[in-house]
Amino acid sequence: YTLLHRSSDAGFNGVNWSEVASQYEAHRIRTGVKQSTYNAEERYRIDRGVQLILAPKRAPHDGRGLLKAYSHQYLANLPPGSPGRKRNLLDLARFLTYAVKTCGAPLKWLPGDGDDLAALIGLRESASKPTLPVKPEQLLQLLESLDANPELRLAVALVGLYGLRPAELLALRVEEGYLYVAPVKRNKATANQPKQDRLVLPLDLQALPGEGARVLQLYASGLVKLPTSIRKAKDFKGCGAAFRQYLDRHPCWQTLVAMTPDLVPYSLRHGYAWRGVKHYERSMPMRDLAALMGHDVRTHMRHYGSWTDDKGLKESALRVVGHLMTVPSQAG
Repeated sequence: YTLLHRSSDAGFNGVNWSEVASQYEAHRIRTGVKQSTYNAEERYRIDRGVQLILAPKRAPHDGRGLLKAYSHQYLANLPPGSPGRKRNLLDLARFLTYAVKTCGAPLKWLPGDGDDLAALIGLRESASKPTLPVKPEQLLQLLESLDANPELRLAVALVGLYGLRPAELLALRVEEGYLYVAPVKRNKATANQPKQDRLVLPLDLQALPGEGARVLQLYASGLVKLPTSIRKAKDFKGCGAAFRQYLDRHPCWQTLVAMTPDLVPYSLRHGYAWRGVKHYERSMPMRDLAALMGHDVRTHMRHYGSWTDDKGLKESALRVVGHLMTVPSQAG
């Protein structure tokens, strides 16, 4: 219904691309994307695509041509396989698919198949580094350093001991002595589906038994509140940013990062996953650990399946086999 007569906003075949872009924006907001997110991350990409289609000279004549032109014009400085390159092209491909399937644009404007997109996105020249987990001794050191700052200690303890996403500090509730998290991550596939609050349970440090329950009781009582910028954050993104800022300014965290440069605030959540597998006498079943963290097993393995080194392999085998395993003696 968007195939209109030719006008100053119409391109090939009389498609009013400005109108398609307007309807696409409304569709994205309707299906779960925040207006602020669209304005900041998607609008400029769609506007660029429309401008290329409507260019007076050398305008692309189909979807594949548009993606190639966009890549040449705007992505030349982004390395192959980079997240930015991928997001730009996938957003534009989604827009073209909407234009054809919903607005009636000619089939030639489809973005092509997965191989076409993959070729434009390219392959990473080097594998990205996985985020490191905060190890138990690091979390203990961090918590002890925050005794004089109870508000920030509460936030760090909740994220670290319960495996929360920092943004989830804005979505907590306590019911019958248990902590629940309201949905924070929504996408097109789940935006229209009701989703239950997630039960989260602490994985306490062996050096601090029962600390998770104590922290939860403190949070529920209101005797200690979360830091002001976290409590008053306008949205989940702002909450996560405030948590990071508080942590980045803390001297003990700065020391930990100096010793382990790849640590980031999200490493506290990753430390929860690490403890679930490696910190206790028995590992938690993968399905249960993934459910507590709010994702499926496949996602869990993709993000946390790479934490294997020689030391960990030896410890894992010894824990399972025990006295049946012969440990080589060190040469003197």
